[in-house]
Amino acid sequence: MTEEKVKKHTTRAIWIACILILLGAFGIPQLYRNYHSAPYCYSSGNQITLESKDTHKLNDYQKKQFIKMARVAIDKKDGPFNWKNYQNVSINVYKMKKPSEYGLIYKIKPTIRSKKATITNSIIVKLDDRDLKSYHKFSIKGYASDFSSFLN
Repeated sequence: MTEEKVKKHTTRAIWIACILILLGAFGIPQLYRNYHSAPYCYSSGNQITLESKDTHKLNDYQKKQFIKMARVAIDKKDGPFNWKNYQNVSINVYKMKKPSEYGLIYKIKPTIRSKKATITNSIIVKLDDRDLKSYHKFSIKGYASDFSSFLN
């Protein structure tokens, strides 16, 4: 190989390395943000099913954070509860028509036997922040729970 070809290949390799570094510097933080944020947060007009028996658009982190959010809402309205005494049955998450609003249908069952096996909680929350790391920053727009009849 001639010296000119070596110089040409070296220059090309340096440019490719610079482009890859720039893509990594801007792409990785964006992927991290998307992984830890609420999907479709600022969209409005349509209700979107994010998590249900048949639909799975949430990643594991988002699903766990919505479960935590549902528990915080239940604790605010009916609680506090010792969540070690309950098992998750399912969570359905819907992006509501208004921006930053989500509908949660959270089903749980007590670890001890009872007449009523499943407790259903329906909650509409409005997020203060798109970031789900701050899952406790929300307001409750609607709430219905079987806990009131279950505890009586």
